[in-house]
Amino acid sequence: MLHGNSDFYGAIDEEFDGNGNINDVTHMSIHANGDNNGVDSTRKRSIRRRPLLQSQWRTIEKAASQLPAVALVTLFHLMVGIPFGVSYFPVGWRSSMSAAGSAVSSSDEGGFVMDGAFPIPHKEALGIRMFLFSTIIGQLTMTYASNFRNCIALQMVENVPFCQSLSYIVIKHQGYGLEALSTLFFLFGLASVIVGAVFYILGRLKLGKVLYFFPAHVLVGCIGGIGVFIAKTGLEVTANASFGTAFVEKMSLLLVVFGFEAGLRVLNHLTKDSTGTSRYPLLSPIYFILITPLFYFGIWACGISVETAFSKGYFFPPLDDTSGDDSVQSFLSSLWSKSTWDLFRVVDFTTISWAAVIESIPTMVALVLFSLIHVPINIPAFAVSTDVDVEINAELVAHGYSNGIVGFFGGLQNYMAYTQSIIYYKSGGNGRASSLAVAGLTSVLFFFGPTIASHMPRCMAGTLLLHCGIDLFLEGVYDSYGKYDYLEYGGIWAIAFVMTMFGMEAALLMGAVSALLTYAIQSVTYLSPVRGSMTAATLRSSEWNRSPEAFDVLDSDITG
Repeated sequence: MLHGNSDFYGAIDEEFDGNGNINDVTHMSIHANGDNNGVDSTRKRSIRRRPLLQSQWRTIEKAASQLPAVALVTLFHLMVGIPFGVSYFPVGWRSSMSAAGSAVSSSDEGGFVMDGAFPIPHKEALGIRMFLFSTIIGQLTMTYASNFRNCIALQMVENVPFCQSLSYIVIKHQGYGLEALSTLFFLFGLASVIVGAVFYILGRLKLGKVLYFFPAHVLVGCIGGIGVFIAKTGLEVTANASFGTAFVEKMSLLLVVFGFEAGLRVLNHLTKDSTGTSRYPLLSPIYFILITPLFYFGIWACGISVETAFSKGYFFPPLDDTSGDDSVQSFLSSLWSKSTWDLFRVVDFTTISWAAVIESIPTMVALVLFSLIHVPINIPAFAVSTDVDVEINAELVAHGYSNGIVGFFGGLQNYMAYTQSIIYYKSGGNGRASSLAVAGLTSVLFFFGPTIASHMPRCMAGTLLLHCGIDLFLEGVYDSYGKYDYLEYGGIWAIAFVMTMFGMEAALLMGAVSALLTYAIQSVTYLSPVRGSMTAATLRSSEWNRSPEAFDVLDSDITG
């Protein structure tokens, strides 16, 4: 057996390194005690503690390795939450910090012009918290309900145009007061509950594949139209004015955004490989993070004070009760500020306009349909990227839970965001603990994010929105060229144009007309069931949710 202290400790260490099993170590200690009375009790106790210490150290080391991923995703939440958070309400629904008539926004519907004061202070802070609250609920739900171990939830920012369309409808019925805001938040919550219910029913009945039959060119056209809307909103947020002649007076603000956007486009072009893929996927996120310090350096180099830049509109107004106050007590008092909890206090069922709710039904239908499209695309794509086999119907049920919960509190829709999830995965994020850490840090931003946003320049938000809008537009109408026949591609342009000029409801109608027209003409044109022949060597099966092993078989030159 063991014949000396050195052999004894060597055997114990070998057992640690081999298995790391505390029961085996205890057995070895007792056995050694029978043959080696020279081992004192103090040394045995220290040996017994070593597995626990090693386990704790491994836990700490694993957690520390994921801190960069958690911090990076949380920072992205703040950077995305600021531009989209200030975009949920039309510019013409003026913040209390805006001068009267300084921000006017016109609607596409009947020539209605919006120009009124927002009923509660800190409109932008409310929007940022709306984004963060939806993201937090989505992250917590996905942590426990999703089969992915490293997915990141996000508020469904593509639905910003629908939020503004609902705002116009409500204001036409109730004006600009608290009653209108109450009805609007009721509609936000109702839409989320409906989206969650549809997700849940589809997943529970295992009908997830039904979503794949949605006409692809209609979705692509909607993406192009939403891209134009988001780019336009980015310019309006930057100038704090409606799109039009007022931009001439705000050109100094817009030129900064155009400069940053042009710089990013040049960098993206120069860093592409021979296949057109970016060599540095984190280039754009890092660029957006650097905009704020670069802007501060720029105004310092030009001899412009922060106060002067603020007075000229380069910064957002104070977005919270504690903005501009540097005392720690005032900073922490945001926990108990009334404006912090406005998100949960604005709905008053006695003031809801049911006429506005009825008029909002077409917009709500379009919102629900568009919300359903993202998930069947994101889930299979992320499963392939992470080499994980998941069931799409189970993920639909998880999305049903997250949207139903957030809708109960009047929140906006959320989903698993593919881009943020990939960044989180490639940065080392994995496991339930780190996912909860993301939700926890995002919860901290819920309280202090608007205060931080007060020190962010408008050009950061404007550049991010403009860049996202241009990318979505190019994805819709440029990248799709050659992938569809002329009739479908013409429908893409028609849907994007109608959405830009006439709004969401008209785009939904145009999409239905385009889908029916395309089906009818193609059915008449191609009377023969065999349209052509091909080897199919480069075509992938439309079965999106295959397991990674099945994809390996299909991709193989021998078995595929």
